[in-house]
Amino acid sequence: MLSDLLREHDRVLSLSEFFCFTTDFGGRIAQAFAPEPVDAAQLWRLLAGAHPKQSTMLRHGVGIPEMLYRPGPSTRFSAETGVPALMQTTLPHLTPDAEALFSEVEVFVAGLPPAPMADHYARLFAWLTARFGKRIWVERSGGSLRVVRRLVQAFPGARFVHLVRDGRACAQSMSRHYGFRMALTAMQLTEILGVDPYESSDRAFIGDVPDDLVPFLPEAFDGEAFRRWETALPLCGHYWSGEITAGVRELASLPGDRVLTMRYEDFLADPERSLSRLAAFFGPEYVDDAWVRAAAPKVRTAAAKPESLGAAEQRALDDACRPGFAALAALYPEHASWA
Repeated sequence: MLSDLLREHDRVLSLSEFFCFTTDFGGRIAQAFAPEPVDAAQLWRLLAGAHPKQSTMLRHGVGIPEMLYRPGPSTRFSAETGVPALMQTTLPHLTPDAEALFSEVEVFVAGLPPAPMADHYARLFAWLTARFGKRIWVERSGGSLRVVRRLVQAFPGARFVHLVRDGRACAQSMSRHYGFRMALTAMQLTEILGVDPYESSDRAFIGDVPDDLVPFLPEAFDGEAFRRWETALPLCGHYWSGEITAGVRELASLPGDRVLTMRYEDFLADPERSLSRLAAFFGPEYVDDAWVRAAAPKVRTAAAKPESLGAAEQRALDDACRPGFAALAALYPEHASWA
């Protein structure tokens, strides 16, 4: 939602899900933030690679709404060959002619000298900002808290917007989201096997994998089993609490003027005020009343409703989310003081 709203701003380049897909749902974080110099060919493999987790999902028809590129008979890329990470969302979010832009980016990247990944990103984002006639870029990826330390290191002058939401509603959303399901099942398999099965063919401990997780191995992937898999809400709540607690701690190390924390619930209650506050954080030159008026009606309400749960499930989810609410005490005081 936030990426869609920012895309309408005349001076802001909205980079949506760039790090989500270049890291393949978090499986390639180390490569994506490599500190040593990386040449243009290595960079292009990360940006344009058809990475294994997202490719497996596409081949088995379990894509996510954030995947904007829709392979078909007349498209350059197919579900069978795989779709480059940049083409999943980032480039289609910017233009309907994403395939032409992809070719432009390829030419630009080919001319880059060896450099740390952070320098490559800075150059690429600056080039895209100029290419679309914008003044600043804003990258937004779901689940960015897990890489916030790396983002702070990669972009030492950047400012950060932390968009938060009631953890119980987040957990409900996570439990139904195929991207989170892929990340979670891959993490479980990695813990058992000692390697990420989507990145390594090592199956030395394959006998330890429980039967209900076997259908999520890449060589045995079952799309229907993946759709049926139920992710326990308390597990999602614990995950949310862990990410929030660690992420808030990292963001707290930055000067106060470099971090803006906003509640999704406030966007719903007063979208114009929230959008104005966001634009002011970017800088006074980005305050645009016309954009606020046009964007505010596009703020959309999510379907997750924690109050729809049964009493026992509600208590378990409340318990799981308690540490996260404590970390966000000033924003959710009614939940932070739970006994």
